[in-house]
Amino acid sequence: MISLHPNKSSGEPSARPEIDGPTGGGFDACPSSWFYLGSIAELARGPIRYELPADRKFVGYLTSDGRPVVLSARCAHMGADLSKGCVRGNSIVCPLHGWEYGVDGQCQRIPSADGGKIPSFARQVSFPVEERCGHVFFFNEAIPRYPMPFFHGVEPKQLRPARAFDLRDDVPWHFIAANGFDLQHFRSAHDRMLVGMPEVDTPHAFARRIKLKFRVAGNSLTDRITRAFAGPEVTMTLSSWCGTLIFVTAEFRRTTSYGLMTVRPLDHGRTHARVIVWVRRSDGLLGRYLMDPINSWVRRWFVHGFLNADIGRMSGMRYDRNRTIGADNCFSEYIDWLQSVHRQ
Repeated sequence: MISLHPNKSSGEPSARPEIDGPTGGGFDACPSSWFYLGSIAELARGPIRYELPADRKFVGYLTSDGRPVVLSARCAHMGADLSKGCVRGNSIVCPLHGWEYGVDGQCQRIPSADGGKIPSFARQVSFPVEERCGHVFFFNEAIPRYPMPFFHGVEPKQLRPARAFDLRDDVPWHFIAANGFDLQHFRSAHDRMLVGMPEVDTPHAFARRIKLKFRVAGNSLTDRITRAFAGPEVTMTLSSWCGTLIFVTAEFRRTTSYGLMTVRPLDHGRTHARVIVWVRRSDGLLGRYLMDPINSWVRRWFVHGFLNADIGRMSGMRYDRNRTIGADNCFSEYIDWLQSVHRQ
C-alpha cells in the first residue's frame, strides 16, 4: 500500500483515498506534484477553479500587477467557493461575505469585522506557482518536493507554445506516462518500429527518462508526410516527473518537436490530460509572426493525431506483474520506480 503524507502546513487532509488492486497498483488517487492550472490569458478572464480527487479544491487568479496566484479554494470562514468571487487589486474576494485574501493567503479585510479585527483562522493555504511562456503551473502542497522542470537543455524563451488541447480517458493517472515505457504498444497503435535498444535512466530523484529510436513504418497520410518532410526515423526522449508532467522531445533528421503532457487525476480512476506542443522560435520578424504560428499549428495537428490514437485503447487497463512477459520489462520497471517515488 502506497500513501503520500502531505506537508502538515498544507491544511489538507492527512489521508487520501488510494486506487487498489491490479488496475491501480496501490497508488494514491492524487499524488503530490506539479499540475497545470491554465494560461495567463485564461486567468486574465477571472478566477479559475481546479479540483483534484479527495475533495481538494484550488483557486487560481491573476493579480492587478500580472502575478499568478493559487490558494485553497474554500473560504476559511464558511467554505464558500472563492473561484466564484472576484479579484480586487492583488486580492481575491469571497463571493459570500466579501472577505479578502492576499497572495500569501492571509485575510486582509473583512467588511463586517468590528474594529477591522481579523481572526487568526482567516487565511487560505498558498501554493507554489511557476509560469512557463504564459502557462501557469502549481504544486499541490505548500512546499514543493522538487523544482518545476522544463525540457532538458532548452530555455523557455527559446520555445513558442501552440494552443493547448485536452484529452480524457478512462484510465488511472499513473498509466498515462507508463504508456511511453510500453514498447509493445508503439507498433500496434502508432506504426513505429523500434530500432535498437531503449536507454532508460533516472536524471533526477523525481524523474524517469526513456530514449527510443523508431522507424516511421505506417502508410497513413500523416506518416507519408512525416517521412517526406521530417525524415524516416525519429529519436524520442520522454521524461516523466512524478507521472504528472511528461516532457517529450521528438528528433527527426530535419526537425525537432517538443510536447508537454500535463496529467490531472479525476475521480473513479479517470484522467484528464492537457497537451502543449512547442516549437523553436525563429529569428527575424517574418519567422516570428508568420512561420512560427504556422509551424506550431502544424506540429500541434500531428501530435494531436498521434496521441488521439491511444484514446480508448487503455480504457479498463489492468496491471499484474504475474501476467507480464519480457517485453513488458520497461513498463514494469517504470511502475516500480513511480511507486518508490511516491513512497518518499
